[in-house]
Amino acid sequence: MSVNFFTNNAYQSYPQLKRDVNGVKEQVAQVDSVDEKLEKCFFGSIPPVRRVMSLPDKLESGDTIAATGAAAIALTLLPEDLRDIKNAYNQVSAKIQGKAYEVPYDCAKYQHDWSFFKGSSIDYFVKKMKDSKLKDTIMNWYYADKSLYNTAFGEKVKGFLGITDGALQPTKNMKNVFENPMSVREIVAKNGFAELTGRAMKRTTKIGAILLAALELPKIFKAMNQGENITEQAGNTVNQTAKSAINVTSVLAGIGYCGAIGAKKYKAIGSLVGMGIGAVVGATASDKIQDMIG
Repeated sequence: MSVNFFTNNAYQSYPQLKRDVNGVKEQVAQVDSVDEKLEKCFFGSIPPVRRVMSLPDKLESGDTIAATGAAAIALTLLPEDLRDIKNAYNQVSAKIQGKAYEVPYDCAKYQHDWSFFKGSSIDYFVKKMKDSKLKDTIMNWYYADKSLYNTAFGEKVKGFLGITDGALQPTKNMKNVFENPMSVREIVAKNGFAELTGRAMKRTTKIGAILLAALELPKIFKAMNQGENITEQAGNTVNQTAKSAINVTSVLAGIGYCGAIGAKKYKAIGSLVGMGIGAVVGATASDKIQDMIG
């Protein structure tokens, strides 16, 4: 006896088949088309746009606090983001005109440490600030403004992967958040992955990572109140905390690694395009892993 699996009778005879087919349909519906992924990569390559791409989802899910925080970060970093866009434009323009594009250092060999405050709106207002006490308080934040490469976490990763600092090289017209001339050090590593990890950590700021994690707190707080008893609420809280940690880690890793690859190979424009691709890759990986958790 043959069975036509495309009839309702087959579904009634094999309820598991119906559940499997519906499950596949749901998975397919959740997957972006190639065009949609390319569109996300394109807009993700524009820093101000990438920072607010998650706003619709946050507002739809009722995470207004997280949405407001994401918008505030985007506004704070807008001046620096526009500078990065300008650098990419200058590189493309130089290429079209057949001119050499000047960079502050050899991007294939070095990577400078990124700063959250450098070039931001806060940095601009601090320089104009007259109140010395308030300025001193904010300057304490500046001292904490490090890349992951220079944190205790970064030191453990460097030790594990065998990453050390090489030769020091001055940059052209680059200054740090304290307006001092900036130099870069070569990343000496045992293999390409370790070297790329060092670059990615230099491109990820400690304060930026903390703020991205803070945007996940509303989801965790909401999970604390979900469930009929303490046991269920605790389980939901642990589950959401794990999902939030995966989301933050995946997005930061995607942007950091892909941005580092792009910058190493194609300088300013490569950095922006790499970060756009990395944002999509990181978010996709996060969704896949979270689906596995349930």
